[in-house]
Amino acid sequence: MPKVNAFNIGEIVTLKSHPLLESYTPKNNEKQFPPLLLIKEALVENKKKKLFSDEIPKAKIADNLKYICIYFNDKKSEFVEVALYHAYLSNYMNLKFNRELDEDGKETKSETNLIDEVKGYEPVKYEFGALAQLKTCKLENRNKYCKIFCSPNFILTGIKREISDGLFYYDGKPKRKVSEIFYKVMWFNHYQNKFSEKYLPNEFFIEPLDL
Repeated sequence: MPKVNAFNIGEIVTLKSHPLLESYTPKNNEKQFPPLLLIKEALVENKKKKLFSDEIPKAKIADNLKYICIYFNDKKSEFVEVALYHAYLSNYMNLKFNRELDEDGKETKSETNLIDEVKGYEPVKYEFGALAQLKTCKLENRNKYCKIFCSPNFILTGIKREISDGLFYYDGKPKRKVSEIFYKVMWFNHYQNKFSEKYLPNEFFIEPLDL
């Protein structure tokens, strides 16, 4: 990988423009909040990649490291995949989330905040028919300013080992990084009024938590 602090598969990131990176109480409209993203794949461009403008000296226009990221669109009840450069993203650890909330919606006296809790999540072990939850689920549900990226619980319906071809360039340098194990998950797609399934990295999923 390039000499940057590259994100790992399954790591939670978001755009640098996310309002909660700047303030605990942002004034932005709900539609101005980007989703929390999960890293599905890391891609390293080869040396021929054009990184700088031909017209303006030293003006960078691209990056040699980008990611395939995934988020859940609640309105359409589907996973969305997007390719983003490393320079566009920030780690979720920088988000300004308040502490845990009690049943009345008030902050508890616990010294453990939500960011620290998410950091300790362990991947769910595969068991056919078991429930699983996206790592971003609780964070999106606790974002009182935006609720359009909340995800449901999923049912584990399959597992496969990812084909590892094309991970390196001819000179042995890394080309792409992917998960070794993918889980197939099922959920009810309310937008299309059907049951949907999709294979995603096992690093995306944890045991269901109380929200």
